[in-house]
Amino acid sequence: KLKLVSTQIARITQVTRDMMDFARARPAAKSLTDVNETLEASLRLASFDKSFHRLELKKDLAANLPPIFADADQIEQVFLNILLNARDAMPDGGALSVKTAEKNGEIEIEIADTGAGIDANNLPKIFDPFFSTKETGQGTGLGLAVCYGIVTAHGGRIQAGANNGRGASFKIFLPLNE
Repeated sequence: KLKLVSTQIARITQVTRDMMDFARARPAAKSLTDVNETLEASLRLASFDKSFHRLELKKDLAANLPPIFADADQIEQVFLNILLNARDAMPDGGALSVKTAEKNGEIEIEIADTGAGIDANNLPKIFDPFFSTKETGQGTGLGLAVCYGIVTAHGGRIQAGANNGRGASFKIFLPLNE
């Protein structure tokens, strides 16, 4: 019983911390930011998790991307959240692809996996606060809502869909000039 109580206290603490982070979204401290460097930093952070090493990583980062005016820490948080969700979607391993490109006055970042994918019925809800398909205690449903908030606060957009019928794909579009 003590272990159960301890587990529930830890879960409540995490939910409370996530809610506080969600509610206390700080204003962005924007400066010229290299999207590829920020993505590489997120990949380095994710690689500290041993289960991340089961994934086959494919990188296709566009050379000479112009910098964007952004809060690098917040953008890194977006990338890391999506990377860790991809890891969770592939518990037995799989392929993870990260790409960057400059298109139509925007930087496009795509993070795609070969995991379980996103059920079509859930797709319209995945950026809603507290929506989660993870088991109780595994997620609060705030990660993607925070990502959405950060991206839109940067004048960008974020989309989710299927990765060519196998897994999930997240595309983030960030404007080159504010």
